[in-house]
Amino acid sequence: MGDRAGVSTATVSRVLSGAVKARPATRERVLAAVRDLGYRPSGVARSLKLQRTQTMGVIISDVENPYFAEMVRAIEDVARELDYALLLCNGAEDPEREAAYLEVLAERRVDGIIIATGGVGKRHARWLAKAPVPVVMVNTETPVAGIPTILSDNHAGGRMAADLLIRLGHRAIGHLSAPGAHAASAPRLAGVRDALKSAGLGSDCLTIAEGDGHVAGGERAMIELLASAPSVTGVVCYNDLTAIGAMRALRGRGWRVPRDVSVEGFDGLDLAAYVDPPLTTIVQQKAVMARWAVEHLARLIKAGPPPRDGNPADSVRLPVSLLERESTGPPPSGHP
Repeated sequence: MGDRAGVSTATVSRVLSGAVKARPATRERVLAAVRDLGYRPSGVARSLKLQRTQTMGVIISDVENPYFAEMVRAIEDVARELDYALLLCNGAEDPEREAAYLEVLAERRVDGIIIATGGVGKRHARWLAKAPVPVVMVNTETPVAGIPTILSDNHAGGRMAADLLIRLGHRAIGHLSAPGAHAASAPRLAGVRDALKSAGLGSDCLTIAEGDGHVAGGERAMIELLASAPSVTGVVCYNDLTAIGAMRALRGRGWRVPRDVSVEGFDGLDLAAYVDPPLTTIVQQKAVMARWAVEHLARLIKAGPPPRDGNPADSVRLPVSLLERESTGPPPSGHP
């Protein structure tokens, strides 16, 4: 390389690293030699020298869930802006798999980890308390103090969804929840309950069936709900996929949405606009969460993690919004 450019090896190194400004003519000769020879700097050698790999690890719950696909895409866009590559791990809500991925990411010497899957913060609190690299949590929490966290206001979202049904006149309301391992499940259900309480509606107005956060689980849960509460007229679902499954179950019964039963989702997936009818949903600010997480993690990587003292500045709770579409309407005429 140096012979091709007519300069020393040290000069080539300095030009490629940008550590020292070289004369324009010298720099151009080096870059021309790089192009001619097809040279690529060794990422391994550079990471050993800088003690960084310019890589962030990301752990999600379900690679097939469009919510995580949209979140990862948003994370990737910001990471590319900051010259970071991503190493993606699908935890699948499996504690052993999650633990293995945490170790793999540490062994691969990623510069930091973004955890965007519910339950990891609690299931692996001991590992997180001694994490060898900076960690940021997205839409999930951990009892470990001082780990930066950004969340959607899931409680407010659940309340917002139930409030809409109540305003439309529904008094027999269902909720399709998710298993307790899903960190957002409990606060979303609590929000639904609070809306009913504020409206002066008793617990007998709410029927709950548990899904699994997927379309098939939503369909099964809706069938179960209708078996125990056939008079239900409005349903708040844990997420958009659950809602799509619920609508499938209603169609299978010959019922129409929202003429017979109104259905709401949660997440604001792009897909929700294209189902029939288009789905009313609670919208999360996924792009905002992704940017905050990546930029915050990049700052920690550069400066080193601060003492984990639970600084409130490291925790952000984002508001959600209601996007009303054609899947919700008043209850059937003549229905109480």
